[in-house]
Amino acid sequence: MSKEEYIMIVQYIKRILLTSLPFLICVTNAEATPAFARQMDTNCVTCHSQNIPKLNRFGREFKMSGFTMIGGVKEVTGSSRGGLNIPATLNMGFIIKARFHHQKTASTTSSFTEVFDESAIVLGGKIAEHVGTSMEFGEGLLGGKIAFTDEFSVGRLGATIYMTDALGAFSGTEIYTTGLYRPIRQFENRKKANIFQLLGIGDGAATGGQVYYYGNGIYATIGGYVPVMGNSIKTNGHYKLLARAAYNMNIGAFDAAIGGYYIGGDVSDVNRTATGKEKADDVDALDRVSSGLDLQLDGTVSGISLMVTGGIVLKNTYTDKDLLKQDKTGFSIGAQLNPIERFGAKLAYLSLNDNNNAVNDERGITLGAEYNYAQNIRFMLEYSLTDYPDDSVKDLNKDLLFMAMIAF
Repeated sequence: MSKEEYIMIVQYIKRILLTSLPFLICVTNAEATPAFARQMDTNCVTCHSQNIPKLNRFGREFKMSGFTMIGGVKEVTGSSRGGLNIPATLNMGFIIKARFHHQKTASTTSSFTEVFDESAIVLGGKIAEHVGTSMEFGEGLLGGKIAFTDEFSVGRLGATIYMTDALGAFSGTEIYTTGLYRPIRQFENRKKANIFQLLGIGDGAATGGQVYYYGNGIYATIGGYVPVMGNSIKTNGHYKLLARAAYNMNIGAFDAAIGGYYIGGDVSDVNRTATGKEKADDVDALDRVSSGLDLQLDGTVSGISLMVTGGIVLKNTYTDKDLLKQDKTGFSIGAQLNPIERFGAKLAYLSLNDNNNAVNDERGITLGAEYNYAQNIRFMLEYSLTDYPDDSVKDLNKDLLFMAMIAF
């Protein structure tokens, strides 16, 4: 080993320790009781599979209840009909993330550290009979959703109104880990391992509403939205449309779901310019038309926890910020196996096709490891290798990501 390589390794270790140290210090003071777990008076793993944020079947039931399910806690009830009905516990949570990122191609190398990125203060839970909320405050922005829901003999019916600066069109209501909803994902390096995230289908600004049905193994939702945070674009009364459906079933020891989605409509303003709070990256979503399929398997093999997710984008056309018409599709598949409860190994493969210019095609593989120090404290290491079929245009891309997260 050369002296330069030794120095580089020492620097990596120092950065990883600096990223992790604040979370290790917090262990003795932080209990595993995020906002919703406090409301249910239970552990985080009651709702999550393998690790936060992936949901299990009970977690999906809780979310579809509009966050209104109550465990053993008392409630503070309004004196008149229609008043507040709030759990007698502080339904506030904190999610804090820190990352160390190292990227390398044949010609460039870069390293950077992100602290508090995607970190947020969360206020959520039941606020009245059949009404719940999940609100986030982070990076100076307030976003979230309010859900209205009730259960009938045929299943649960509900509606949400929402706004977000980054969590995507399906942030009003989405329950699977396939990547259509940015926060519920298998891989931290999301754009290297998930086709929905890479193409911008599962993230971005959005303000809108959805109605949904959940019951008898069926999850279906339809809604309208504008791809901005709040009312910051001239839409002339037009909204984009979204639709989503999935069917959930048991296959042996697995909880399986297969579904699909559709996004359509054009809310471009007359001059096709970004206005107000709209970000340049969100211009791609103004006239996006996209559809695809996804799947999820969650269960055990010989007592070992396994989750497999996959997605395929069949259609994805839009006009970018340079007024160029884009047509990009692809697929990804990922899996995590936990040989023991606290440790998981991950693998993903991604393929991107630029149907207008094959020079931009990508093929990538991501390896990863998860360690849950406690149910609310998570460490993750991922290594992504991205190849481009046309090597004369782009170099092989190597990407190392270390992340530490705490939720309390």
